[in-house]
Amino acid sequence: MKITTTMLLVSTALLAVLAGCAFENQTLVTIDGESFTVADFNDRFQFTPTDDSLQRVEKIREFIDQMLMVHEGRERGYQDDLVVQTAFEAHSKELLYRGYYEAKVMDKVKVSESEIRAMYNDVIDKYHLAQIVVDSDSLAQYIQTELNRGVPFDSLLGFSLDTLTENGDIGEFSVVSLPAEILTALKKKKEGETTDMITFGNYYYFLKIVKHYTADEPKFEDVRDLISNNIRREKIGEEHETFIEKLFNEAKVEYNDAGLQALIKPDSLITEDDLNQWVVKKYDTSFVFVRTIRDAVMHQYEQSFIPPEQLIERVLVPDLIYNKAIKEHYDKNRELKRRLDSALATLIYQKVYNEMVHEQVTIDSTEVVDYFEKNRDAYEGKELSDVYGVVRARLRSEKIDALKQMAANKLREQYSPKVNEAVLVKLLKEER
Repeated sequence: MKITTTMLLVSTALLAVLAGCAFENQTLVTIDGESFTVADFNDRFQFTPTDDSLQRVEKIREFIDQMLMVHEGRERGYQDDLVVQTAFEAHSKELLYRGYYEAKVMDKVKVSESEIRAMYNDVIDKYHLAQIVVDSDSLAQYIQTELNRGVPFDSLLGFSLDTLTENGDIGEFSVVSLPAEILTALKKKKEGETTDMITFGNYYYFLKIVKHYTADEPKFEDVRDLISNNIRREKIGEEHETFIEKLFNEAKVEYNDAGLQALIKPDSLITEDDLNQWVVKKYDTSFVFVRTIRDAVMHQYEQSFIPPEQLIERVLVPDLIYNKAIKEHYDKNRELKRRLDSALATLIYQKVYNEMVHEQVTIDSTEVVDYFEKNRDAYEGKELSDVYGVVRARLRSEKIDALKQMAANKLREQYSPKVNEAVLVKLLKEER
């Protein structure tokens, strides 16, 4: 088989992706036989461009300390703790529907270099415009007739409602910022010419192209990422609308106007019949009634005055996405399972951290007084009453740091974590 250049480029790109995935899955640290990967680290920490080597080492050290607490929590059986499990179940549903949504909407959106370049060209494509604007159809028709007869644009400015600008000059506009109907009219004319009548809203416009040119600024490299993000955001919005519309159609979602109105009726007017009205149904079998959600909807409605239908959709949409994800077995997705494991580990860590650190912190008033007396220079000109809260917070912070260190030292001694040095070096250098 002949290997083409295209095949070679594709293969190289694929190998790069696979190499990145392979590195993510490599073990960074082993604690008592339990492995924690680079992906586990990336779930919790991110290097920034300003991080020096010491700051990166500190983040990895903090990660290892956290994983020691996770392992300790598992040894204590906290994965089966009722509070942890309750929180995990709620978090699992959120991760499932968000993961499914990302896969079906976010991940489908791609932005090509040609799209970025095309929008950039629209950014630097500039029109300098002057306008005549009127609100009468008959007057607009008269101006159009006069322009067709060859009457100069400037001679007709007296009819314009725009009395604020000089000679109707409204400045410069990028093509990207112009409404489609205006841009279409402008493209039919050359520099110095005036468009035919444009109906826009309740007004009628005639636009003279004072100048049409390509700007030198901004430079492509300076705005490339911003343009890419804007295109991506717009595409995601379109993909989202299509996705949600299909979701609602498949679920046969229907609202009951009488039920929606009953949700926000004053208490003095609400009746038993109102409470028994259905508000929204899905799949032709699942109904939500006024009495079950009225208190929650009223609480939010009184604070925001957002229509009840929109308030319901805040709950309904995630619920529909979750149902769809389960139906398509997205809960078996490998990446989702890894995220779920990470979420459970975080909950276990929080429980151990609370027990070993937070719950051990106590600050009494005598400690605050002693600290203040020993560090008076730091609070020059201040009385204790002025800075009591600040001093107490500082003491608490110092105690937390000390307890964290004690807990980490104890767990390190107990479990002797083993760091994969080769992976550590790559991670510090951010080699992917």
